[in-house]
Amino acid sequence: MKIKKSLLLSLSLMVSLSRAEDDGFYMSVGYQIGEAVQKVKNTGALQNLADRYDNLNNLLNQYNYLNSLVNLASTPSAITGAIDNLSSSAINLTSATTTSPAYQAVALALNAAVGMWQVIALFIGCGPGPTNNQSYQSFGNTPALNGTTTTCNQAYGTGPNGILSIDEYQKLNQAYQIIQTALNQNQGGGMPALNDTTKTGVVNIQQTNYRTTTQNNIIEHYYTENGKEIPTHYSGGSTFSPTIQLTYHNNAEYLLQQAATIMQVLTTQNPHVQTSNGGKAWGLSSTPGNVMDIFGPSFNAINEMIKNAQTALAKTQQLNANENAQITQPENFNPYTSKNKQFAQEMLNRAEAQAEILGLAKQVADNFHSIQGPIQGDLEECKAGSAGVITNNTWGSGCAFVKETLNSLEQHTAYYGNQVNQDRALAQTILNFKEALSTLNKDSTAINNGISHLPNAKPLQNMTHATQNPNSPEGLLTYSLDTNKYNQLQTITQELGKNPFRRIGVIDYQNNNGAMNGIGVQVGYKQFFGKKRNWGLRYYGFFDYNHAFIKSSFFNSASDVWTYGVGMDALYNFINDKNTNFLGKNNKLSVGLFGGFALAGTSWLNSEFVNLTMMNGIYNANVSTSNFQFLFDLGLRMNLARPKKKNSDHAAQHGIELGFKIPTINTSYYSFMGAKLEYRRMYSLFLNYVFAY
Repeated sequence: MKIKKSLLLSLSLMVSLSRAEDDGFYMSVGYQIGEAVQKVKNTGALQNLADRYDNLNNLLNQYNYLNSLVNLASTPSAITGAIDNLSSSAINLTSATTTSPAYQAVALALNAAVGMWQVIALFIGCGPGPTNNQSYQSFGNTPALNGTTTTCNQAYGTGPNGILSIDEYQKLNQAYQIIQTALNQNQGGGMPALNDTTKTGVVNIQQTNYRTTTQNNIIEHYYTENGKEIPTHYSGGSTFSPTIQLTYHNNAEYLLQQAATIMQVLTTQNPHVQTSNGGKAWGLSSTPGNVMDIFGPSFNAINEMIKNAQTALAKTQQLNANENAQITQPENFNPYTSKNKQFAQEMLNRAEAQAEILGLAKQVADNFHSIQGPIQGDLEECKAGSAGVITNNTWGSGCAFVKETLNSLEQHTAYYGNQVNQDRALAQTILNFKEALSTLNKDSTAINNGISHLPNAKPLQNMTHATQNPNSPEGLLTYSLDTNKYNQLQTITQELGKNPFRRIGVIDYQNNNGAMNGIGVQVGYKQFFGKKRNWGLRYYGFFDYNHAFIKSSFFNSASDVWTYGVGMDALYNFINDKNTNFLGKNNKLSVGLFGGFALAGTSWLNSEFVNLTMMNGIYNANVSTSNFQFLFDLGLRMNLARPKKKNSDHAAQHGIELGFKIPTINTSYYSFMGAKLEYRRMYSLFLNYVFAY
């Protein structure tokens, strides 16, 4: 009997011990959420240095440009090339079509005017009005709804906020038909080059007249307003279709006059837009009104396009007349010694004249961009297929092909503009050669003096040099630049320019906080001591990854933060080996506290890293992405030990931990010229799953 009791007691003790929290290896993984801080100090020295480099770089660019002009002015072949460029540019402006900015500016203005009419014509009424009701007319080859004929038979009042009278519509339509015929390649052959003023064309006006001898018998349609019958339009009567052929001048000047007529009729007559919701059909204001109420900005822009195109055209005619005289460079010309510089004055005159034309052409493009956005899209849309063609689907679409014309205009204006500006600058340099040399000397002195006062810039000193030129009078020097030093200065300027501290002023100290999220992994060994085995130690290695985003008034930064190292925690279970059937029978539950420290390293990969580094060899910022870290941790833990399997020394254990990690050391991330940037992971709240065996 005693033997049986002893055996049962031994078995009971063995079972009890087998379910306690065993010593052994464990692994945990979990989610972390916390906060990071960005600490900034800036004395303004970096900003001051960057400003000085910017000023030097601007001065160097001015020096280089002027020096290149001086060298070109001393090179006869370069002068001849500039003269040839001015001649070919003038020929292109006046004689070319697709590559002439002036021609494209005129074409854009014409297309905008006729296109605007085609976009809105559907909702602009016309007719004899309420008093003259014995006749009305219809006009063919016009942008009508689902057709090509517009009947002017409305009986509303004419003039502002009414309808277009037949006389005003005839005036507008004639101008419209002339431009359409000219632009139609199959009829007018397109607008000729700007210097071609001899071509003519013939336009056919399709018109039908309706007439009755009895004054009121053709008024059949009314609506009632305040008890009175108001006539809306006329119908019936005898018809007559006269043959109307007009000869027109097919040149840019005459066609621009017709475009101005279209806009003048619409602007002065200011008819009502016959839609129930105003400009909503075009994506504009839904308030009903007249054309200037709804399309005023677009009308004003097109009127300015026409005026600027007319001015550009007049300037090209003057340019064409002046091109008859050939510019000749004197033989053996030397800008240092030659006194005959009349050719350079002629170069300057022609360059300035061309620059003025190109400026006007650019202004036409700028005017177009001020047309209301939805209208720009309608002007480009084309249901007819080609310019100058009217079909049943033309209504509501401009068929102005403005995108193609605008692209050509802007592209060639930029190309010839750069070329003409270069030739103009060369002519000015020839005319004012001594002044150019004097400016070079002053710039060279200022550059070298400025570099000598820069900190740590000894390798950049003496960037510019002056030597005696054998072709120049005594005392006049030739200037050059050390390209290696110049390239190094540009690198420094670019690096300082993109540095985030470049854009902020003095900051004594400023802290900005941001959220962190990440994961943590821990692998280690735990062991318990004492009779009750309710306290112990664990030793582990760990790795944490967090992502932080910190927003501030001067720059926003995103960081990937790695923390890695080893640590030791003290363990204490205030609930130890408590029997539970949680998650299975005969389990043992332990609940307790942990706390300890870790020795680690921290690495920050910051989104501003590329902007903070300095790789120029003269200035080296102190950028340290990693540092030693000391952390505390504290929290609660729970461990659930399952029954041991037969012939096993260890039981599978599952647990969870909820705790804090508190790093204590800042990462001195960046230091340069009085600017300091530090980061620290302030704390992390973590929830880990733990498996031990």
